[in-house]
Amino acid sequence: MNFAFVTLIGLAAGLVGGALGVGGGLLIVPALVLLFKQPYHTAVGTSLMVIIPIAVAGALRHHALGNTNFHLAAAMAIGGIIGAISGATLIQYIPALVAKRVFAVFLVYVAIRMWYGK
Repeated sequence: MNFAFVTLIGLAAGLVGGALGVGGGLLIVPALVLLFKQPYHTAVGTSLMVIIPIAVAGALRHHALGNTNFHLAAAMAIGGIIGAISGATLIQYIPALVAKRVFAVFLVYVAIRMWYGK
């Protein structure tokens, strides 16, 4: 793997994560699967590891700009931690092809909703 290219993907993921609040996984997972031929489950796990520093850096900057709500964040974090552990366990029982297709459909659905929503 080319270190510079992987770093550029991280840069793009950080830009998207910081600007849109998506953590960069929307870029990282497809990049790892399509460009680096990583198995889907490995791409998801790797993406989650990368998202930690991206999310912390973005959250700290947004906090400095006054764009955070700790009460909402704390409540979502509790559910998110439980959901992440459950999701990581559950995905091991779902074939990679099915998981990739569900992820793709989800991305299309969200894109359509955001495009046509108010």
